[in-house]
Amino acid sequence: MPVLLRDRDEFVIGAAVLGTGLGVLNLVSASDWGWVLALLMLPALIVRAVWRSMPGWLLLSWVTIPTVVGDAAAVTQTAYLVVVTALAVVAASRRRRFDSLVMVVCLVSPFLIWLLEIDNWHRGIGAWLWFSGLLIGWGFGHVVGRQFALIDELERTRTRLAETAVAEERRRIARDLHDLVGHSFSVVLLHLSGARMILTYSPPQVAQAAEALRQAADVGRKGMDELRQALMLMHQGSPSLTPPEPGELEHLLSTFRDAGMRIDIDVTGDMAGVSAAPRIVLHDVLREALTNVAKHAHSPEATIRLGVDRDGVDVRVESPLGSGAPRAGSGMGLAGLDHRVAAIDGTFQARPDGRHWVVQARLPRRLAGASA
Repeated sequence: MPVLLRDRDEFVIGAAVLGTGLGVLNLVSASDWGWVLALLMLPALIVRAVWRSMPGWLLLSWVTIPTVVGDAAAVTQTAYLVVVTALAVVAASRRRRFDSLVMVVCLVSPFLIWLLEIDNWHRGIGAWLWFSGLLIGWGFGHVVGRQFALIDELERTRTRLAETAVAEERRRIARDLHDLVGHSFSVVLLHLSGARMILTYSPPQVAQAAEALRQAADVGRKGMDELRQALMLMHQGSPSLTPPEPGELEHLLSTFRDAGMRIDIDVTGDMAGVSAAPRIVLHDVLREALTNVAKHAHSPEATIRLGVDRDGVDVRVESPLGSGAPRAGSGMGLAGLDHRVAAIDGTFQARPDGRHWVVQARLPRRLAGASA
């Protein structure tokens, strides 16, 4: 039975084999000219197995009419077994309204012979016996049809979930690449701008300009290396990059300071008790916030307040509000941060506050349910 219920076509083929066997039994047990009727209805289920779009009313008419005629004339005895099988096939299939009407006629057909009063067996228990068998066939087919409908819905749901997962993975990759490339090239642009200003307004200071260009080249090479590593990790199926190592925060700030950005930072609390996932997200928040400062702020300066308490980590980055500052909730970088912070049950805001642009987040010290 599990094999027959796996697919509609396999169910119909199994029913065709069963119905044909019952048709042969009907042919063997027929008397007088009943073999003609038995032979006529024998290939019906085989045709249905080959002709997948065969109307249900046609299949039922094909097997029911010879059955009623044969039982009324008492020349067939087991033809209704074939009708029960055909009724189950139609009940399990997608059917039209006319098919349902013919199914009802097929279901009550044993009582037609009972009304004709030409067969004593049908006048007794026969009509009720065949009616019960037809009802069981209908019910079985209906249950199978419901199972097929649930299987189809499950497949559609799995397809939608797979498409959603692929789309979400593409958005995640886009956010990761945006963060890596955006951070590195923002710092490179700061170095190049500083070198251009030095060469323009202080021509003798060639050494300082050369140092700025060298740092720009170093940051560019490091950004390309990070990009290659990220692509390699994504290709290998790693869900995220490794947590920042101790001292990585200072290294991140020094990168922007070396490019000419003025950064004041005030840290309260101990970062040692913060687990890996919040540290990764904290690093992302600071990197994206400082990158936006380099891109949009009126002057390249920022104030960072970082506080660690028993329940979580608070980070706030303030910078002068420039005319090109991003709006809250807009931009791939800010939207990506919002998703990442929310993923670890944190809160995130990016908004103007007076003359400053403020990026702030509240992160948990540990993920909910994670072991200490």
